[in-house]
Amino acid sequence: MEFTTQPLFLSEVKEQPRVLSNTLAQYVGPNYCLKMTKPPLDNLTLIKINKVYLTGCGTSFHAALTARYLIEELAGVPTVVEQASECGQHQLLVDNSVLAVAVSQSGRSRETLTALRLAKNKGAVTLALVNDADSPLAREAAGYITTLAGRVLTPSSTKAFTSQTLVLGLLAFRLAQARGLLTHGLREEIREFGNLAESVRFALSLCEREVINVASALLSYEHLFILAVGRLLPMVYEGALKLKEVAKFHAEGYSAGEFGHGPLAMAGPNTPVILMAFNDQPEGAAAGATLARVLKDRGAPLILITENGPRKNRELLELADYAILLPLVPPRLRPQVALIPLQLLASHLGSLKGLDVDNPHGLLSESLLSEDGAQATETGEGDGLAEVAFPGSFQR
Repeated sequence: MEFTTQPLFLSEVKEQPRVLSNTLAQYVGPNYCLKMTKPPLDNLTLIKINKVYLTGCGTSFHAALTARYLIEELAGVPTVVEQASECGQHQLLVDNSVLAVAVSQSGRSRETLTALRLAKNKGAVTLALVNDADSPLAREAAGYITTLAGRVLTPSSTKAFTSQTLVLGLLAFRLAQARGLLTHGLREEIREFGNLAESVRFALSLCEREVINVASALLSYEHLFILAVGRLLPMVYEGALKLKEVAKFHAEGYSAGEFGHGPLAMAGPNTPVILMAFNDQPEGAAAGATLARVLKDRGAPLILITENGPRKNRELLELADYAILLPLVPPRLRPQVALIPLQLLASHLGSLKGLDVDNPHGLLSESLLSEDGAQATETGEGDGLAEVAFPGSFQR
C-alpha cells in the first residue's frame, strides 16, 4: 500500500477545487441556469416563502451564517440563522411560509435533526443540506440537496464546508429566480461562481508559503484573534474553530467593529491578530488601517489577509508583520477564497506542533444513532481513498 506524508486534512483542503467543480456541474446547467427545481425548490413552493430559517452545528452553522447575506441581498427574504443546539430553547416562530434549511455534513447530528423536526411540526417547508443522501436528516426533510464533497476522511470539515457555502449561495440565487429577481446582472454573478474552483486553486498555490511562515511564528504564542466584517465574518469563526480543533491553538473570531468593545484589552505583544481587510468592503482596508495602527500601538503582531493586485492597500501592508495575499475575486465569492489561508494555517500549525491533524483528540463525543439503530459515522461517497470512520467524533 502506498502512503503519503501529506496529512489527510491538508489533502482535503487541497481537494476543494475539485469538489467545487463537481458541485457546480451538478446544480448549474447550460447558460448558467440553476437546476435546483425539484420540490421543495419548485417555483410554486418558493414564491410563497417569506422567511428562511437556517440551522446547523459547528462548521455547518458557520456555513449557514454565510447564506444569510446572500439570501437577504439577492432574494430579499428575511433570514434567521440559529445554532441547532439552541433550537427549542425559545419560541420557534415558523409556519408554512417559512423555508427551514438544516445544514449538516453527516446528516446525523442529533441537534440538527431535532431542530428540523421542530420546524416541520410547526408546518415549515423543510430542506436538508447534507453530504449523505441516505442520512436521517435527508429522509426527515421534505427535500434535500447533497454537497458532493465525496468521502470525508477527517473529522474536521474543510471541503464539505466549502461545498455547503457554495450550495447555499446557489440556493440564494434560486430563491431570487423564483421571485422574479434574477436579473441579467445576477445571471452574470452565477457565471462568476463558475470560476470559483479556479480561484480557490489559485489561492492555495499563492498563499501557502507565507502561511507556513505565519505558522512557524505562531509557535511562540498561545492566543490569537481573527477579525473581519460583513460576509467574511463567518470565515473568521470557522478559521478560529479549525485552529482550536486541529492545531489545539486558542483562537477567537470577532467582528472588527465589535473588537473595540472589550476584546481589544487583550491585544498586545503576546497576542497576535489576523485581520481580513479588502478595499471594496463598506468597512474595508481604510478602516482596517485605522484598526491596524491601534493594534501596532499596543504591540500586537499583525497578520494581514487581503487581496493582491492594484486594489491592495499600501498603508495596511506596511503596518503588517505578515501579509497573506489572495487573488482578486468578486465580493460574493470572497468568503470561500478568504478561508483558504486559515484552513492551511490550522493544518501547518498543527503539524509543526507534532499533532495528529487527521484525528484530533478531545472533540465532544456522543453516541449518535441513526433511525435504524446503526452508529453514525462521518463518511461520504468514495473517491478512491481508504474509508475511515470516526464514531467518537462530533457529527455536524
